[in-house]
Amino acid sequence: MSNSKIVVGIDDSQASITAMKWAATEADLRNAELILVNVWQIDPSLAAAGVVLPWADFEEDARNQATDLVEEHIGSTDAQGRERNIVIVQGTPGPVMIELSRDADMLVVGTQVHTGLRRVLHGSVSHYCLTHAECVVVAVPVAAS
Repeated sequence: MSNSKIVVGIDDSQASITAMKWAATEADLRNAELILVNVWQIDPSLAAAGVVLPWADFEEDARNQATDLVEEHIGSTDAQGRERNIVIVQGTPGPVMIELSRDADMLVVGTQVHTGLRRVLHGSVSHYCLTHAECVVVAVPVAAS
């Protein structure tokens, strides 16, 4: 394997699935390590309300869902037969993706069209990554599938 590394954010959105497929193909072409990152969050209002949360259960659920997603769409091994590297992190997606891509050659994100109030309320992880990453960022539109 080469020393190159590609990081891709994954979740169950069509934009993310399209980006994951693109990143897997690119990693195979480059013989690069592919790091599949799933960032999960808890609604801040729950923590503020003092609700006791089963963190370990949330992380296990996130890992199981990410593993199923990867297996369904790109398989559990790459073209060379290596196991996929799935990383599960609790946090805010944009900053987590930037931190995990610091030593990567490429960061891949999916893009969705959000306009108006929806963009203001939800923000854009792809925009955050494009403006903060220290490596090449590839924003894959859903239409790329």
